[in-house]
Amino acid sequence: MKATVIGKEYVKGVAKKTGNPFEANVVHITYKKNKVEGQSCESVWLDPNNYPLSGIQVGKVYDIDRDSRGFIVDFTLHA
Repeated sequence: MKATVIGKEYVKGVAKKTGNPFEANVVHITYKKNKVEGQSCESVWLDPNNYPLSGIQVGKVYDIDRDSRGFIVDFTLHA
């Protein structure tokens, strides 16, 4: 899927449910979706070790690949 990055942020904290610490890079994206006039949007959580925030460019188009459970397996700049 092709998506345009419209925002990005780093989040860190402790999960309320489990008490486990977490950290992630959250990328806000827009993309085309069936039966949507205009663009659809969502926030995607990325592992900061695999996808450093400094390497993600706002306004650029990225290719996103998900596994059968919906987890991100690839997030790369569209060529």
